[in-house]
Parts: sequence; C-alpha cells; structure tokens
Amino acid sequence: MGKEKHKMNLIGTSSVSIMVDYPYINNTGRLRSFLESIPKIGVPDKINTNTLPKLGYKSKNDRPIVKILKFIRFIDEKGVPTQNYINFRDTSKAKVVMANALRKAYSELFKLYPDAYKQNDENLKNFFRPTTKAGEQVVIRMVDTFKVLCSFADFEKSLPETEIKDEESKRKKREEIKGVPRLPSGVTININIQLALPATDDASVYDKIFKALKEHLLSRS
Repeated sequence: MGKEKHKMNLIGTSSVSIMVDYPYINNTGRLRSFLESIPKIGVPDKINTNTLPKLGYKSKNDRPIVKILKFIRFIDEKGVPTQNYINFRDTSKAKVVMANALRKAYSELFKLYPDAYKQNDENLKNFFRPTTKAGEQVVIRMVDTFKVLCSFADFEKSLPETEIKDEESKRKKREEIKGVPRLPSGVTININIQLALPATDDASVYDKIFKALKEHLLSRS
C-alpha cells in the first residue's frame, strides 16, 4: 500500500492544502470477501496483521484490509472494532452504516462530488492522482478500492455529514427534554418565603430588602 502523504489542490476558486493517505488493495476481491464475512465472524478483540490469518486472510496481500478498516473507522488505531463495525453486522442497516462511514472518510471527495459514488473512473482518477507520487496502477487501485466500498453502501438512504450532525443535535435535545420532569397540566406550585426583618425605624432598609427580593427571587430572568 502507498504510504505517501502529499498536498492536494481541490478544484475551485481557491486551493486547499490537506494531508491525505488514501488506502488501496491490489486484490479488491479479498476486501469484498472480508466485508461480506463481517456479520459471520463476530467481533474480534482486535483486527490487525497478526489476527488477520486467524480470520482466514493469511496472505501478505491481504494486509491492506487493516488500513482500509482504519480509514473508514471500522476499527480504531489499536485495531479494536468500533461501533461502525458492530452496526455493520446488522444487515438491515449495513449499507447506510457504510455510506455514512465513506462520507466521512472520503470527505474531500464528497465535497468535490456530492454524488462521488456515481462518478466515472476518470473523474475519480483525477481526484486521486494529486494525492500520490505513485503511477497510474496505484491510482486505479485507489479508485477500485473506493468503488468496492461503495458497493456495500446505500447513499440514497444515508445523510450528508451536515444533516447527520443536525439529526444528532435534535436527538440530544429530545433526550434533554425527556430528562426534565414535567408537572401535570393545571398544577400550581406555591412557595412560602419567610423573612426575619430587622427592627428599625428606617423605612429605606425595608425598601432595599424588598427590592433585592424582587430582583433575585421573583425575577423570571
């Protein structure tokens, strides 16, 4: 796999310098096989180059699978399966899980092409070419890797990143509201406040006390 990290200029009125290391695998069939096996192999403690052979992927050419899983955040930096991996095991939502993961992992590509999964090979190659000093074969493998990942995704049912954040924000607000106890309709609470006032002939003392009471206890703000 390529390990180069290079600057990439995005098409637009201004260029943005970013550091990206897009993963790829020579044999995309092995990647497809691994993704298809996720619901069946359970959730390993770790997925790394040491544990891959135990899962049936013994060739050195299979090792890029680990980097790809990290890139789409199916495993963390230590190789521990993430919630994405766990959710992907649910075949009823696996395609949406993958779509959301790819929108995040390939965020710059989706900024350039919101429908990146529909783009032709040449457009995808033009995106990946500035990210590597390697030759055309590596670029082709980057495209093929992306396309295989997309074949496990349903972008029509998934949400763009901004909408995902909006939905998460709304969900958190709903949870906060649920956590606030509500009084039955028509119930009124009366609070009895008793003050021990000092004995004095100076009426201004009482005025100040009641003014402070109104300001600090009775104010709705």
